[in-house]
Amino acid sequence: MQQTLVWKPWCTPGVETLRLSQDANGIQATSHLMQAIKGNSIVANYMIDCDPRWRFRRLWLKVDNHGQRNLCLQRDLRGNWLLNGEPRPDLQQCQHVMLSASPFTHTPALQRSALETGQSDEMQVAYIDMLSFKVEPRQQRYQCLRRRPGESLYRSQAEGHAQEELSVDDQALLLKADQQYLRLSQRDLKVSALV
Repeated sequence: MQQTLVWKPWCTPGVETLRLSQDANGIQATSHLMQAIKGNSIVANYMIDCDPRWRFRRLWLKVDNHGQRNLCLQRDLRGNWLLNGEPRPDLQQCQHVMLSASPFTHTPALQRSALETGQSDEMQVAYIDMLSFKVEPRQQRYQCLRRRPGESLYRSQAEGHAQEELSVDDQALLLKADQQYLRLSQRDLKVSALV
């Protein structure tokens, strides 16, 4: 199965276009995004590879912001993490990757948690700040506020950040995040292209 998703930041210029592919070998997300963050314009490409059960395997990231930088982050079956081939034992407890400027990276965590209404889950994630390129472990907490066909509501809280509400579809793909991101439909894109 393949699909293309598009998000735009709520208050700043930008767009993310992501192609999601799923088959018996796993899940792969390939994305291109442009965004204004804290007065900086960035252009980024990334590829996230997960196994068929949404367990993180590999991230390749390239960001252009006053010069290009890239990184490769991998996690093996034993939970060992490598950043550009170098061991990162501080990430040992991390289960997922979170990118500071991408709404997609909530999806693998929500898929793996499979929370019902009222349930919550706390986990360590490898958080990557796309401006500073810093990679660090952080606590991430999700609480399912409401599940219903077509749209479910979660509360998300990342260590050091204010909590936000996430509205997601049946595949845990973000529809809307409080004052952060909004998913565009194919119809919205066609209307925009005609204007």
